[in-house]
Amino acid sequence: MIKLRSVAPYDFALSLNAMLSRQPGQRAGETRLRIPAMMDGSPAIIEVTPDESGSGLQARCRPESDAEKVGALVEWVLFAELDLSPFYRLATRDSRLHPIMMRMHGLKPMRPASLFEMAVIAVTEQQVSLASAHHVRDRLIRRFGQPVEDVWVFPEPAVLAGASLEVLRSVGLTRQKADYIHNLSLRVESGELNLDALKSMSDAEAKETIVGLRGFGAWSADYILLRGLARPDSVPTGDIAIRDVVGKYLGDGLRTSSAGVEQLLEPFRPYRGLLAFYLLVYRRLEHTDAVKRDQSHGDHTK
Repeated sequence: MIKLRSVAPYDFALSLNAMLSRQPGQRAGETRLRIPAMMDGSPAIIEVTPDESGSGLQARCRPESDAEKVGALVEWVLFAELDLSPFYRLATRDSRLHPIMMRMHGLKPMRPASLFEMAVIAVTEQQVSLASAHHVRDRLIRRFGQPVEDVWVFPEPAVLAGASLEVLRSVGLTRQKADYIHNLSLRVESGELNLDALKSMSDAEAKETIVGLRGFGAWSADYILLRGLARPDSVPTGDIAIRDVVGKYLGDGLRTSSAGVEQLLEPFRPYRGLLAFYLLVYRRLEHTDAVKRDQSHGDHTK
Protein backbone atom coordinates (compact mmCIF):
# COMPACT_ATOMS: atom_id res chain seq x y z
CA MET A 1 0.00 0.00 0.00
CA ILE A 2 1.41 3.40 -1.00
CA LYS A 3 0.92 6.39 1.29
CA LEU A 4 0.07 9.62 -0.56
CA ARG A 5 0.90 13.22 0.22
CA SER A 6 -1.51 16.11 -0.20
CA VAL A 7 -1.44 19.70 0.97
CA ALA A 8 -4.36 20.40 3.35
CA PRO A 9 -7.17 21.32 3.28
CA TYR A 10 -8.31 18.51 1.03
CA ASP A 11 -11.64 16.71 0.81
CA PHE A 12 -10.99 13.59 -1.27
CA ALA A 13 -14.62 12.40 -1.30
CA LEU A 14 -15.91 15.79 -2.47
CA SER A 15 -13.21 16.09 -5.14
CA LEU A 16 -13.86 12.55 -6.39
CA ASN A 17 -17.61 13.03 -6.68
CA ALA A 18 -17.14 16.43 -8.31
CA MET A 19 -15.06 14.72 -10.99
CA LEU A 20 -17.53 11.86 -11.40
CA SER A 21 -20.48 14.26 -11.61
CA ARG A 22 -19.30 15.26 -15.10
CA GLN A 23 -19.84 11.71 -16.33
CA PRO A 24 -23.32 10.47 -17.26
CA GLY A 25 -24.66 7.58 -15.21
CA GLN A 26 -22.16 7.90 -12.37
CA ARG A 27 -23.57 7.27 -8.92
CA ALA A 28 -22.99 9.71 -6.09
CA GLY A 29 -21.21 8.71 -2.90
CA GLU A 30 -18.28 6.87 -4.50
CA THR A 31 -15.40 6.41 -2.04
CA ARG A 32 -12.58 5.16 -4.26
CA LEU A 33 -10.80 6.54 -7.30
CA ARG A 34 -9.77 4.03 -9.95
CA ILE A 35 -7.10 5.14 -12.41
CA PRO A 36 -6.38 2.84 -15.38
CA ALA A 37 -2.86 3.52 -16.66
CA MET A 38 0.14 1.98 -18.38
CA MET A 39 2.73 1.11 -15.74
CA ASP A 40 6.06 -0.43 -16.75
CA GLY A 41 4.66 -1.06 -20.22
CA SER A 42 1.62 -3.00 -19.05
CA PRO A 43 -2.00 -2.02 -18.33
CA ALA A 44 -2.66 -1.56 -14.62
CA ILE A 45 -5.31 -0.15 -12.36
CA ILE A 46 -4.51 2.11 -9.42
CA GLU A 47 -7.08 2.31 -6.65
CA VAL A 48 -7.02 5.32 -4.32
CA THR A 49 -8.90 5.19 -0.99
CA PRO A 50 -8.79 6.86 2.42
CA ASP A 51 -6.24 5.21 4.72
CA GLU A 52 -7.15 3.39 7.93
CA SER A 53 -6.95 6.59 9.99
CA GLY A 54 -9.37 8.35 7.65
CA SER A 55 -7.13 11.42 7.62
CA GLY A 56 -4.87 10.46 4.71
CA LEU A 57 -4.92 8.61 1.40
CA GLN A 58 -3.38 5.42 0.13
CA ALA A 59 -2.99 3.78 -3.26
CA ARG A 60 -2.73 0.19 -4.45
CA CYS A 61 -1.62 -0.76 -7.96
CA ARG A 62 -2.70 -4.02 -9.61
CA PRO A 63 -0.46 -5.58 -10.81
CA GLU A 64 2.18 -4.15 -8.49
CA SER A 65 4.47 -1.52 -9.96
CA ASP A 66 7.17 0.90 -8.87
CA ALA A 67 5.78 2.66 -5.79
CA GLU A 68 7.46 5.97 -6.57
CA LYS A 69 6.05 6.09 -10.09
CA VAL A 70 2.58 5.13 -8.88
CA GLY A 71 2.65 7.74 -6.12
CA ALA A 72 3.82 10.47 -8.52
CA LEU A 73 1.06 9.67 -11.01
CA VAL A 74 -1.68 9.65 -8.36
CA GLU A 75 -0.46 12.89 -6.76
CA TRP A 76 -0.48 14.48 -10.23
CA VAL A 77 -4.08 13.35 -10.83
CA LEU A 78 -5.20 14.57 -7.39
CA PHE A 79 -3.44 17.96 -7.77
CA ALA A 80 -2.03 17.12 -4.35
CA GLU A 81 0.41 20.03 -4.28
CA LEU A 82 -2.27 22.73 -4.52
CA ASP A 83 -2.54 24.93 -1.42
CA LEU A 84 -6.13 26.19 -1.25
CA SER A 85 -5.59 28.52 1.73
CA PRO A 86 -4.67 31.72 -0.19
CA PHE A 87 -7.57 31.11 -2.59
CA TYR A 88 -10.02 30.86 0.31
CA ARG A 89 -8.66 34.03 1.91
CA LEU A 90 -9.31 35.90 -1.33
CA ALA A 91 -12.69 34.37 -2.22
CA THR A 92 -14.30 34.64 1.22
CA ARG A 93 -13.89 38.41 1.16
CA ASP A 94 -16.88 38.38 -1.19
CA SER A 95 -20.05 37.72 0.79
CA ARG A 96 -21.70 36.06 -2.22
CA LEU A 97 -18.98 33.41 -2.31
CA HIS A 98 -18.73 32.67 1.39
CA PRO A 99 -21.48 29.95 1.44
CA ILE A 100 -20.04 28.41 -1.73
CA MET A 101 -16.56 28.20 -0.21
CA MET A 102 -18.03 26.61 2.92
CA ARG A 103 -19.93 24.00 0.89
CA MET A 104 -16.92 23.30 -1.38
CA HIS A 105 -14.24 23.40 1.33
CA GLY A 106 -11.33 21.12 0.43
CA LEU A 107 -12.34 20.70 -3.22
CA LYS A 108 -9.47 20.24 -5.68
CA PRO A 109 -9.75 19.57 -9.41
CA MET A 110 -8.58 16.16 -10.64
CA ARG A 111 -6.41 15.98 -13.73
CA PRO A 112 -6.53 13.23 -16.38
CA ALA A 113 -3.63 10.79 -16.06
CA SER A 114 -1.81 12.25 -19.08
CA LEU A 115 -1.81 15.45 -21.09
CA PHE A 116 -2.29 13.39 -24.24
CA GLU A 117 -5.57 12.11 -22.82
CA MET A 118 -6.53 15.67 -21.87
CA ALA A 119 -5.81 16.93 -25.38
CA VAL A 120 -8.03 14.22 -26.88
CA ILE A 121 -10.74 15.07 -24.33
CA ALA A 122 -10.59 18.71 -25.45
CA VAL A 123 -11.08 17.73 -29.10
CA THR A 124 -14.04 15.45 -28.33
CA GLU A 125 -15.77 18.18 -26.29
CA GLN A 126 -15.51 20.91 -28.91
CA GLN A 127 -19.01 22.29 -29.70
CA VAL A 128 -20.97 19.29 -28.35
CA SER A 129 -22.62 18.38 -25.06
CA LEU A 130 -20.65 16.65 -22.32
CA ALA A 131 -22.88 13.59 -22.62
CA SER A 132 -22.28 13.30 -26.37
CA ALA A 133 -18.52 13.76 -25.95
CA HIS A 134 -18.42 11.18 -23.17
CA HIS A 135 -20.25 8.65 -25.36
CA VAL A 136 -17.79 9.11 -28.24
CA ARG A 137 -14.80 8.99 -25.91
CA ASP A 138 -16.05 5.81 -24.27
CA ARG A 139 -16.29 4.14 -27.68
CA LEU A 140 -12.80 5.42 -28.57
CA ILE A 141 -11.31 3.98 -25.37
CA ARG A 142 -13.01 0.60 -25.77
CA ARG A 143 -11.99 0.39 -29.44
CA PHE A 144 -8.34 1.41 -29.07
CA GLY A 145 -7.46 1.14 -25.37
CA GLN A 146 -6.22 -1.85 -23.38
CA PRO A 147 -8.56 -3.60 -20.91
CA VAL A 148 -7.61 -4.02 -17.27
CA GLU A 149 -10.13 -5.65 -14.94
CA ASP A 150 -13.45 -4.01 -15.89
CA VAL A 151 -12.05 -0.75 -17.35
CA TRP A 152 -9.79 0.35 -20.20
CA VAL A 153 -6.49 2.21 -20.23
CA PHE A 154 -6.65 5.29 -22.47
CA PRO A 155 -5.21 4.55 -25.95
CA GLU A 156 -1.50 5.18 -26.51
CA PRO A 157 -0.53 7.81 -29.13
CA ALA A 158 1.05 5.09 -31.31
CA VAL A 159 -2.25 3.21 -31.53
CA LEU A 160 -4.27 6.26 -32.59
CA ALA A 161 -1.49 7.38 -34.94
CA GLY A 162 -1.65 3.99 -36.67
CA ALA A 163 -5.42 4.09 -37.18
CA SER A 164 -6.95 5.38 -40.39
CA LEU A 165 -9.34 8.33 -40.35
CA GLU A 166 -12.15 5.98 -41.38
CA VAL A 167 -11.53 3.72 -38.40
CA LEU A 168 -11.32 6.70 -36.05
CA ARG A 169 -14.60 7.99 -37.41
CA SER A 170 -16.24 4.63 -36.70
CA VAL A 171 -16.38 5.51 -32.97
CA GLY A 172 -18.49 8.60 -33.70
CA LEU A 173 -15.87 11.27 -34.39
CA THR A 174 -16.48 13.74 -37.18
CA ARG A 175 -13.93 13.66 -40.01
CA GLN A 176 -12.49 16.93 -38.75
CA LYS A 177 -12.07 15.72 -35.16
CA ALA A 178 -10.64 12.39 -36.35
CA ASP A 179 -8.07 14.37 -38.33
CA TYR A 180 -7.17 16.53 -35.31
CA ILE A 181 -6.69 13.49 -33.06
CA HIS A 182 -4.74 11.61 -35.72
CA ASN A 183 -2.42 14.56 -36.35
CA LEU A 184 -1.88 15.07 -32.60
CA SER A 185 -1.09 11.37 -32.14
CA LEU A 186 1.39 11.35 -35.01
CA ARG A 187 3.25 14.36 -33.63
CA VAL A 188 3.40 12.93 -30.11
CA GLU A 189 4.44 9.45 -31.29
CA SER A 190 7.19 10.83 -33.54
CA GLY A 191 8.62 12.89 -30.69
CA GLU A 192 7.97 16.15 -32.55
CA LEU A 193 5.57 17.20 -29.78
CA ASN A 194 6.33 16.72 -26.08
CA LEU A 195 3.14 17.51 -24.21
CA ASP A 196 4.81 17.03 -20.82
CA ALA A 197 6.94 20.09 -21.63
CA LEU A 198 3.77 22.15 -21.05
CA LYS A 199 4.12 21.46 -17.33
CA SER A 200 7.18 23.68 -17.02
CA MET A 201 5.86 26.49 -19.26
CA SER A 202 4.11 29.66 -18.15
CA ASP A 203 0.39 29.93 -18.90
CA ALA A 204 1.11 32.19 -21.89
CA GLU A 205 3.79 29.87 -23.30
CA ALA A 206 1.63 26.78 -22.86
CA LYS A 207 -1.36 28.46 -24.50
CA GLU A 208 0.74 29.59 -27.46
CA THR A 209 2.05 26.04 -27.93
CA ILE A 210 -1.42 24.47 -27.80
CA VAL A 211 -2.98 27.01 -30.16
CA GLY A 212 -0.23 26.12 -32.64
CA LEU A 213 -1.60 22.56 -32.92
CA ARG A 214 -4.05 21.67 -35.69
CA GLY A 215 -7.63 21.96 -34.42
CA PHE A 216 -6.79 23.62 -31.09
CA GLY A 217 -8.07 27.17 -30.64
CA ALA A 218 -8.20 29.49 -27.65
CA TRP A 219 -11.05 27.57 -25.98
CA SER A 220 -9.19 24.26 -26.21
CA ALA A 221 -5.98 25.83 -24.91
CA ASP A 222 -7.66 27.46 -21.91
CA TYR A 223 -9.57 24.24 -21.22
CA ILE A 224 -6.39 22.16 -21.24
CA LEU A 225 -4.67 24.66 -18.96
CA LEU A 226 -7.62 24.67 -16.56
CA ARG A 227 -8.50 20.97 -16.47
CA GLY A 228 -5.38 19.20 -17.74
CA LEU A 229 -2.69 21.30 -16.11
CA ALA A 230 -4.96 22.64 -13.34
CA ARG A 231 -3.56 26.16 -13.74
CA PRO A 232 -5.64 28.08 -11.17
CA ASP A 233 -5.82 31.36 -13.11
CA SER A 234 -6.65 29.98 -16.55
CA VAL A 235 -10.28 30.17 -17.62
CA PRO A 236 -12.00 29.60 -21.02
CA THR A 237 -14.08 32.79 -20.92
CA GLY A 238 -16.10 31.82 -23.99
CA ASP A 239 -17.32 28.55 -22.48
CA ILE A 240 -21.12 28.68 -22.19
CA ALA A 241 -21.24 26.79 -18.89
CA ILE A 242 -18.72 29.19 -17.35
CA ARG A 243 -20.60 32.20 -18.72
CA ASP A 244 -23.73 30.76 -17.08
CA VAL A 245 -22.29 30.18 -13.60
CA VAL A 246 -20.25 33.38 -13.43
CA GLY A 247 -23.32 35.38 -14.44
CA LYS A 248 -25.51 33.46 -12.00
CA TYR A 249 -23.33 33.75 -8.89
CA LEU A 250 -21.34 36.93 -9.52
CA GLY A 251 -23.45 38.89 -11.98
CA ASP A 252 -27.13 39.65 -12.42
CA GLY A 253 -28.20 36.00 -12.31
CA LEU A 254 -28.23 35.57 -16.09
CA ARG A 255 -25.66 34.25 -18.56
CA THR A 256 -22.94 36.84 -19.11
CA SER A 257 -20.64 37.46 -22.07
CA SER A 258 -16.99 36.48 -22.44
CA ALA A 259 -16.09 40.05 -21.57
CA GLY A 260 -18.42 39.83 -18.59
CA VAL A 261 -16.61 36.70 -17.36
CA GLU A 262 -13.30 38.53 -17.56
CA GLN A 263 -14.67 41.55 -15.71
CA LEU A 264 -16.46 39.60 -12.97
CA LEU A 265 -13.51 37.27 -12.32
CA GLU A 266 -10.82 39.95 -12.43
CA PRO A 267 -10.88 40.61 -8.64
CA PHE A 268 -10.02 36.94 -8.05
CA ARG A 269 -6.75 36.83 -9.98
CA PRO A 270 -4.61 34.59 -9.74
CA TYR A 271 -7.40 32.08 -9.01
CA ARG A 272 -9.95 32.94 -11.69
CA GLY A 273 -9.99 29.45 -13.20
CA LEU A 274 -10.17 27.75 -9.82
CA LEU A 275 -13.12 29.94 -8.86
CA ALA A 276 -14.88 29.13 -12.14
CA PHE A 277 -14.33 25.42 -11.38
CA TYR A 278 -15.84 25.87 -7.90
CA LEU A 279 -18.90 27.60 -9.35
CA LEU A 280 -19.42 24.83 -11.92
CA VAL A 281 -19.20 22.10 -9.30
CA TYR A 282 -21.41 24.02 -6.87
CA ARG A 283 -24.14 24.34 -9.49
CA ARG A 284 -23.95 20.62 -10.35
CA LEU A 285 -24.13 19.59 -6.70
CA GLU A 286 -26.88 22.14 -6.04
CA HIS A 287 -28.88 20.50 -8.83
CA THR A 288 -28.16 17.00 -7.46
CA ASP A 289 -29.24 18.07 -3.96
CA ALA A 290 -32.46 19.52 -5.38
CA VAL A 291 -33.23 16.26 -7.20
CA LYS A 292 -32.64 14.30 -3.99
CA ARG A 293 -34.95 16.64 -2.06
CA ASP A 294 -37.66 16.23 -4.70
CA GLN A 295 -37.30 12.44 -4.62
CA SER A 296 -37.41 12.39 -0.83
CA HIS A 297 -40.51 14.61 -0.85
CA GLY A 298 -42.13 12.27 -3.36
CA ASP A 299 -41.39 9.25 -1.17
CA HIS A 300 -42.97 10.91 1.84
CA THR A 301 -46.15 11.78 -0.05
CA LYS A 302 -46.78 8.25 -1.34
